Amino acid sequence: MELNKLSLHLSNDDQKRLIDGKSISLSNYTQTNWHPQLYIENTFGDLKEQIRYTAKKSKENNHIYICEHRDIKGLFWEKLELHHFPSDVQDLSISIASMFYDDKVILLADPNHLSGVNREAFVDQQEWSLYEHVDTQQRFIKEFIFEDNDEDEENDENSQLNPKNNNENRKRSILTVTCHAARRSNYFYWNGYSLILLITLASFCIFAIPPHFTGNRIQISCTLLLTSITFRWTMNRSLPTISYLTTMDKYAIMCIFHLVIHCIWHAIIGFLIFRNTSDAVVTSKTGLASLDRYAFCIGMSIFIGIHIICLIWLIFVPLKHRKNMAKKDIQYGVSLYEKKRNKKNEWSKRQRKRFSAYTSVPVINLPVV
Repeated sequence: MELNKLSLHLSNDDQKRLIDGKSISLSNYTQTNWHPQLYIENTFGDLKEQIRYTAKKSKENNHIYICEHRDIKGLFWEKLELHHFPSDVQDLSISIASMFYDDKVILLADPNHLSGVNREAFVDQQEWSLYEHVDTQQRFIKEFIFEDNDEDEENDENSQLNPKNNNENRKRSILTVTCHAARRSNYFYWNGYSLILLITLASFCIFAIPPHFTGNRIQISCTLLLTSITFRWTMNRSLPTISYLTTMDKYAIMCIFHLVIHCIWHAIIGFLIFRNTSDAVVTSKTGLASLDRYAFCIGMSIFIGIHIICLIWLIFVPLKHRKNMAKKDIQYGVSLYEKKRNKKNEWSKRQRKRFSAYTSVPVINLPVV
């Protein structure tokens, strides 16, 4: 912005402060000057906001930059991504948009000023761990065009001759500022995964019962199956209703199918014993007892293999994402430290220049007459 145009609405003190490179406050700026008409896109309900404008002269190019400050308090909506629950990382974003199109306003993140978040003011620290770094993303959305059949032919010809004025090319610039929060998942590991694992492991103890006690085997297997289903229903009550399965849902359903397979196997081995033996009793040296032991070994091997695969996936997908977030926090801290160090060096250089401007003058003792 030009100084002559801005100085018409400034007092002498503000003009002097502005020339000296200090920041000044601008009152009623939007009434007499152009502004980008910014708004928050993902708000939920009414916002309480205070808007103020400041001006400052740059020392690099002597340009005057107008800065808009907003103190906002309100509710914002965000889509939850629960595919990796309970090891999920949620994005908390604010999308800033302008009423003008991209031919007048393009929103960009300032590379010289890093965004930050106050971690001490975060309320749900017991359930979530808020990361320190903040990401920004620029995107454009196209204007929705309503078809009008009553348009004049002249307007159609003008739009064809002037493609720049065509509504199809109009877009709005949106800048999304995002912070990240990781769920503290220890509670779900101990009270979710571990209990489901113990219930499923207990089903392998049924193989210690002789296979000709089919009723006892099926009764215990069905009891464990109903216990697992009830436990899964109880855990799902703490989650919002979603249209897809989370990681814990997939694990619980996998264990339920494992219990169902055990029930089916116990029924099959009982039928084979009843069909092939006269007294419905088998010993440890019979072929059906060996078949039951093979089924136990195969089932246990498959169960262990599935858990090894799940553990590898957990390390290389959800936990790796958290590790990348932690690395970004370290990079953010290093960037802040370098900026503070550069500002300190610039300040020390200005101090040396100021002191070097003074020259020493020798003083000669003149005789008193």
